Amino acid sequence: MLNKSLVSYQGPVSFSTIESLLSEFKHAAQEHEISFKAYKKMVSIMIEALENVTKYSDEFQCNLDEEKNFCPSCFINRNTNVIELITSNPVRIAHVNSLRTRIDNVNNRDKEELKELYRSTITNGEFSPKGGAGLGFIEMAKTTGNKLEYTFEDLTKEYSLYTFRVVLNL
Repeated sequence: MLNKSLVSYQGPVSFSTIESLLSEFKHAAQEHEISFKAYKKMVSIMIEALENVTKYSDEFQCNLDEEKNFCPSCFINRNTNVIELITSNPVRIAHVNSLRTRIDNVNNRDKEELKELYRSTITNGEFSPKGGAGLGFIEMAKTTGNKLEYTFEDLTKEYSLYTFRVVLNL
């Protein structure tokens, strides 16, 4: 099967946007005969990734007409073997090192180490300045069994474009 776009969105992300994107993915999953198991996993991944977008994009107002690069986006694509989720959003440069460190910390662990990291994170009671416990990246890596991919591209002196990609094997 050729690469198929299942979800494509660019604009402000809120909890109602997340709800709409989940609904759109539900219809696409049925139309493209994605197994219920893969559908459930991707919904979990979508929620985690899109909640991160809302946490880190709330300081910037998206204007699609003037500065399209600053608007968050979400794409879900499928081919025969995988479903990929790609999100991008502006983040303050001050948050880049923290995000990079958290993702690298998850990526540098094997399956058993991820389970232990999850247990210790859920019980340590620590939260980031944005209110998260850091479980989202761990959960996505555990769910997919794959490394989390990311890039940062400077947009201005204050903002970088954060692009996040996660792949779910079918």
